[in-house]
Amino acid sequence: MKEKTYNLKLFTNAMGPAREKSRFTYLNFYGQTVDIPYIIWRIEGADKNILIDAGCSARDYYRVIKGGSEEGFVAGGEKFKDVQDVTPLEKGLANWGLKPEDVDIIIMTHLHWDHIMGAEKCKNAKIIVQEREWKGAFNHHPMMNFAFAPRWYYEEMRNLEFVDGDVEFLPGIRLILSPGHTDGGQSVAVNTENGWYAVTGYCGIKHNFYPPEEIKKAIGYPIIPASVHTDSIKAYESSMKLLNMFGNKILPSHEQDLMKVKEIPADFSGF
Repeated sequence: MKEKTYNLKLFTNAMGPAREKSRFTYLNFYGQTVDIPYIIWRIEGADKNILIDAGCSARDYYRVIKGGSEEGFVAGGEKFKDVQDVTPLEKGLANWGLKPEDVDIIIMTHLHWDHIMGAEKCKNAKIIVQEREWKGAFNHHPMMNFAFAPRWYYEEMRNLEFVDGDVEFLPGIRLILSPGHTDGGQSVAVNTENGWYAVTGYCGIKHNFYPPEEIKKAIGYPIIPASVHTDSIKAYESSMKLLNMFGNKILPSHEQDLMKVKEIPADFSGF
């Protein structure tokens, strides 16, 4: 019997513009900048309307993360331009013929604020998250405060369903525990007509998985783990696990090149 296949559709909800690239690549590429998209994905072809992650609008960023303030974001002594809207959730869904209330399931790769805030508009959606990720949202190290929403925001989340470890969620859709960036991040593997693709469960860009040969030679290992992490060794091992499983079909959740892609595999075969 032929394996179940799907299409992946995507749009950029908002972005962090002109971020220091070395913040994502363990101090490699210092002095270069990248735009960091907040991508919302749809798994098309299932019986239910399934999203991967829910993004975050500029309005929600200022409302929840900044507490109403519109002062610029400062990290590591560097002041950044703040979150900028690209495609509102409602418009992005409408382009797929959906409304927020039509969404049945949102698979959260992890619970950092830039991946979750659109979920509150999807009132009927069940939220799928690793149980250890949920616990980590309430019990993370103070160094990670900048990446998580305030505690009250998680306390107000509803319709949660927890999973534990690697799970075959549906035929042709797998959840793969990918810790390191957070305690319970998960990547989402989706089978397509062009093979399996994996949406990464952590803060990654293309060069985390596919660094230039001269960089690999200089550092002595084949990938660059995510720089924002709770455990650098687990971040490395999760990246290697995905690379060995999916080759050039890894979809880093913050890769700026994916801002130009609307559908996979039709618009994108791999890196």
